[in-house]
Amino acid sequence: MARELYPVSCPHCSEAQNVMPGGFDPDRDPFGPVTCMVCGNNFTRDDYLAGLAQATLRRKPGSNVVPLRRN
Repeated sequence: MARELYPVSCPHCSEAQNVMPGGFDPDRDPFGPVTCMVCGNNFTRDDYLAGLAQATLRRKPGSNVVPLRRN
């Protein structure tokens, strides 16, 4: 199943400017390459998938909304 791909924060410099080949699929073997445009870090599959999970959560509607509790 295809998933949406977002730029993910680099674990070294925190910038979210990724370079990846066309047709990139994070589940494909071999993985990558995914590289940070700022510092040149090569992402591991775990680095990229962890960053992708965080980026996906940030983009969900209401992700910054805390439910109200009844008094």
